[in-house]
Amino acid sequence: MAQDSVQASQTKALQVLDDFMAALNARDDQALYDTINLPHVRISGQGVAIYATRQELERSYLRDFAARAGPDWDHTVLDAKEVIDATESKVHVMIQFTRCDRNGAKIATYRSLWIITCVDGHWGAQARSSFAP
Repeated sequence: MAQDSVQASQTKALQVLDDFMAALNARDDQALYDTINLPHVRISGQGVAIYATRQELERSYLRDFAARAGPDWDHTVLDAKEVIDATESKVHVMIQFTRCDRNGAKIATYRSLWIITCVDGHWGAQARSSFAP
């Protein structure tokens, strides 16, 4: 029974990643914020960002992303995702993603560790770490 719960957790976590990328590419701010659990932590090669509240996400998250992704960014492709550890309420997923321009040309590819949690019944990205700007 516990193994079934862990498998279900993995499925939900992978869906969070798919939903996050779909919302990002659709520029659907609210749907994107709905894939995040708070506080949300992003660790990059340039430092640590902590979004404690939904208001902080809405105020700066997408503005910060646009600055990092650059003016040529059009969409992101989720190249690979692999669960590396999981419990009934937390899943670690290693992903690889590629930022692309409007013609589909690769801008940059990065690997990232995402920690997806279930908080009060809501599955969302709680933290992630990469060397992407």
